[in-house]
Amino acid sequence: MIADRDYLRRPEGWNVRVSLILIWILGACFLIQTALTVVGRVPVVGALGLSRTGMSHWEIWRLLTFQFLHEVPWPLHVISNALGLYFFGRTVEEITGPKRFLAVYLVGGVAGGLAQLALDYAVGRSPAASLIGASAGVSAIVAIFCRLHAQQVFSFILFVFPVQMRAITFLLLLIGGSVLGLLFPTDAVAHMAHLGGIAFGYFIVPVLHGELPWTGWMGYREPSRRVVIPFPRDEVRRSRSAPIAEAKEDEDFVAREIDPILEKINAEGIQSLTDRERRALERARERIRRS
Repeated sequence: MIADRDYLRRPEGWNVRVSLILIWILGACFLIQTALTVVGRVPVVGALGLSRTGMSHWEIWRLLTFQFLHEVPWPLHVISNALGLYFFGRTVEEITGPKRFLAVYLVGGVAGGLAQLALDYAVGRSPAASLIGASAGVSAIVAIFCRLHAQQVFSFILFVFPVQMRAITFLLLLIGGSVLGLLFPTDAVAHMAHLGGIAFGYFIVPVLHGELPWTGWMGYREPSRRVVIPFPRDEVRRSRSAPIAEAKEDEDFVAREIDPILEKINAEGIQSLTDRERRALERARERIRRS
């Protein structure tokens, strides 16, 4: 059984990316939180942040609400998370589809939050200490990107110096920085939340791609059901099961137009596609929709 074709068949009329919507939501929440905290003196973090005290009172909603709060009034915290969503989230969403992207982002945030609470309990930190920020969910998205595009080289500016590195190297640096932050704490950053999000994102990739079977109750193992990240090649190849009269035409179209594009995505990432190549993928979507 193949899951919804989120990659090559988006919902009708769906033109806006979830990753971009999340950026706008984070920005709006930051402005509201700033107004309530600075002007109204409302204890927003105490009411909606993730804390052991709150969880002990079964305030489960905090597992979601803390992901939309940031340090105020300075915007550096929310801007850094928004940039992570912008540069990594768009590519991951192209691969997973909007629904899976949103689910992985939010559950990755929950995983990171719970990991931080577990560490706080282990080291005896105050149960009233609150965790805020979207960093855990963003870390999960970054980990997915780096696992799927491990050898992709990208550039960025570090202070004033241009830097180039492979995605897997970038991920290892993030992990190393978080581990050092745990061993030698000098700031208020929730490094364990970052590591929890990274671990969730990295290890969820094979699960989403159908490499693990579903397991039923009491150890009963159901027949394996492929629940996949619908990579473009998987979906285009399915068009070859069309009637014989159309099979040859589909095969020629895939070999001539789509295979080179898929190779380019694997090598350079989907953001490297030209307008013509994106239109070719749209034609592939239409063929699959008609099949």
